Amino acid sequence: MGQEFPREIADLQAVQAFYRTVLESHLGHSVPQPEAVTVSSGTAGQAEALRNWLDLLDMAITPPMLREALKHAGGLEQAHPLLRYFVAKASSRAGDRDKADCVITYLFRTPPAGTANSWQRSDTDITYYHLSQAALAFEAELYRALGDVTMESMAEAQVQLLREFEYFHQELEEFRHFDQITDSGIVQRVRELKHSLGKSFYHPDSLAMMAAWNDVFGRKFDELFHDAARQIKTFAENVKRDGGSIMSRVEGDITVKQLTEIETQQILADEYRNAQDRFRKVSQFKKAVDHKKSGRSSYPPAPARPLPAPAPGPISLGTPPSAPPPQPAASVPPSAPSRSQARAEAEVLAVPPSPAVQNAVQEGKLHSTRETIKQYVRGADAKMAALVPVKHTRINLSPAEVDAFKADYPGEKSFRADYAGILMILVSYQVRMLIEVDEYNQKCGSAYLWKPHADALGYLLSTFERVTLEAEQIKTLAQQRGLQEKANALGATVERVRKYAQTVSQTLQAADQSFIG
Repeated sequence: MGQEFPREIADLQAVQAFYRTVLESHLGHSVPQPEAVTVSSGTAGQAEALRNWLDLLDMAITPPMLREALKHAGGLEQAHPLLRYFVAKASSRAGDRDKADCVITYLFRTPPAGTANSWQRSDTDITYYHLSQAALAFEAELYRALGDVTMESMAEAQVQLLREFEYFHQELEEFRHFDQITDSGIVQRVRELKHSLGKSFYHPDSLAMMAAWNDVFGRKFDELFHDAARQIKTFAENVKRDGGSIMSRVEGDITVKQLTEIETQQILADEYRNAQDRFRKVSQFKKAVDHKKSGRSSYPPAPARPLPAPAPGPISLGTPPSAPPPQPAASVPPSAPSRSQARAEAEVLAVPPSPAVQNAVQEGKLHSTRETIKQYVRGADAKMAALVPVKHTRINLSPAEVDAFKADYPGEKSFRADYAGILMILVSYQVRMLIEVDEYNQKCGSAYLWKPHADALGYLLSTFERVTLEAEQIKTLAQQRGLQEKANALGATVERVRKYAQTVSQTLQAADQSFIG
């Protein structure tokens, strides 16, 4: 025991000296020390006094302060004592955990001089295999830096948590734009995982994996952030060069002046938790600029609106007739009216809305349908939750669909959120088609009143292909992750809604041919 205190005290004194240097550079004056800290006894009492003093200084030192100090005036002589200090302290405070994160990331990015970097920092598109190999090599360096510290094996539950980094890495590989990072909520989810590790966070196995992750994610984050900022400022400069006012609006309340005021280095230097609002603002600006440059609606254009036509016969809800594979759905084509003049005059024709308005209306109805089903499923008895009333009938939800409507992932961009979201969208499409078919059949004897429902069905059918493509991508991802049950459940939902969509499409086309002929 007598030999342990000199080593610990030396580390604590090194950390205290480093902390005082950081604080004095920020305050501009010296930081006084308590007398108990200055007494050199090499005993347990001195070690305790230093730990208590550093516990107080930790309340004053923020993670960005430590990160910048290591970057500009650090070295292994500072980083190694800091590492041993945080591992021995094993604090559950978020600030201490974040500072330990800064230390291991610095060590990962700064290998010992004169030694080969066996955990080579590859490009940001590094595969997970190479990432895990880098973590394994860095783990050996951490054990060397910690010396004779004895670490117990991690519990299986904590080891399982570390495996989540493979799925985080799969998401990272798909990021191409900064707003994808902010929309995904991946930073917060990684923080929550680190918190869930508890004291196992400070185990070398955990620290090594997190250091490798911090490095590759940090570089990807910086790369996409700077790219977004560059595009935003370039857009603002082009507006000013073309004579536009800096107070002109880009979209909503966003002005050109706001685009020019982004300070990238200042934002990146701040602690992530404090800078979240500014990161979200940059993401919002980037989306506004992209939308302004593209000049396109967020949704595919609705089918062309035909001239008023005689109402075809009602749509059958039975099994689709034998017919060639359905073509992309379209509205009923134009033809000359054949109803009596009196009947036509009795129905007032409104000016058709623009395609953008029509798209927005249909998307609004889909969203409303989704929320209505969600409220019903969450409020219904467990036995009745799968039987959703729709007009004069009911639809049966699968267990996976019920779970999707019961799940709650607000603002989260993750596999589980995407999986639940696509199931809800598919069910919403089926319900919307059922409703529009019912309305269409009720008004098919009218000269014109059937028309909005035919157009609505045309929009649903024409955009359904996009939804099925998204569903297939998520299904493939589920299979890659070994989630075959989820893949099968999603495939069953897609097939059910696709068959009904084909029935509606083929019957609309058949009805079209019947009155054209």
